Amino acid sequence: MEDVLVPIVVVGMLFIGMPWIILHYVTQWKKGANITREDENLLDELHDTARRLEERLNTVERIITADNPNWKSGDIEGPTTITRLEQRR
Repeated sequence: MEDVLVPIVVVGMLFIGMPWIILHYVTQWKKGANITREDENLLDELHDTARRLEERLNTVERIITADNPNWKSGDIEGPTTITRLEQRR
């Protein structure tokens, strides 16, 4: 009995179970691949926000570079905040 049952189960799993699982996940993948107009608008807003933030960052870097050209290398010269406060006293 066992000699007949095992091959039937294995063949059933190979020719019915595996294609069923594969086709199920393919259809789920195709359903999830659609982008709605709302998603597209959100992506456009995020892109605009990222562009504005990058422009702001570039502006801040230009201002800092004008104030202290060596700020990126970590060789910040000049008095620290504490030293400046002590000099005022």
